[in-house]
Amino acid sequence: MLIVTALSVASCGSEEADEATAEGTTTPAVVSTPSEPGSTNQPGVGLEGDDRTDEPVPPPASDEPAAGANHRVTYGWEVPSERVTITHDVTAPALPTLVAIYAGEHNDDEPPYQRMSFYFRGGFPSYNLQYVRSVDEEGTGQPIALEGNGFLRIGFVDATAHDDSGSTIGRAPDESLGFQNIRSYGFAGDFEGHVTYGLGLQVAPDSDQVLPVRAGELEKPDGAGGTFYVVYVDVQSG
Repeated sequence: MLIVTALSVASCGSEEADEATAEGTTTPAVVSTPSEPGSTNQPGVGLEGDDRTDEPVPPPASDEPAAGANHRVTYGWEVPSERVTITHDVTAPALPTLVAIYAGEHNDDEPPYQRMSFYFRGGFPSYNLQYVRSVDEEGTGQPIALEGNGFLRIGFVDATAHDDSGSTIGRAPDESLGFQNIRSYGFAGDFEGHVTYGLGLQVAPDSDQVLPVRAGELEKPDGAGGTFYVVYVDVQSG
């Protein structure tokens, strides 16, 4: 059985663990994702409700924004030994765009965990999670370098992490995280609406131990009239 947990924002804390979880390996019902006019990080586009068109939307803050709303757990504390998929019906003309990544430890929660949070503009993408022998780079099929002895693949579908100017990711931690269990993360591709990342996990040596995972979603104001759509993945400490 698999449990998807999302990386939690510092503000989510232990209350997120109390939310109802979607369990099992079946694909959740399709969720309609609204478009978000003006919430792009490209220069020259005004904010929603703002008639200014000559000012760029500010980049994500260096510290992860705390406030969030409309939180839901999409995959509870389970082990995704097979691929688990959460689907959204992306109806906007543009794909959800990845603009920031944050990481944090939540050692005082019960259970304790580490979280990776992926911030999108424009809506929620579809995404999937799975423990794999290696996280392979899209296109080449070559394993990406990750620390640890266990590997979790995170795939975003109907998403992008670039525009005509290059990468859209304005904030991201160093790839070597050094947390108790999430030792590192790595980029594995951004091609034709597929954005892929891998987590390198440290579990008990010389064992087949795997750690429960949780995933979820929440919306956060960006402080400039727009919205961040956050997909988080949590790995339980062990």
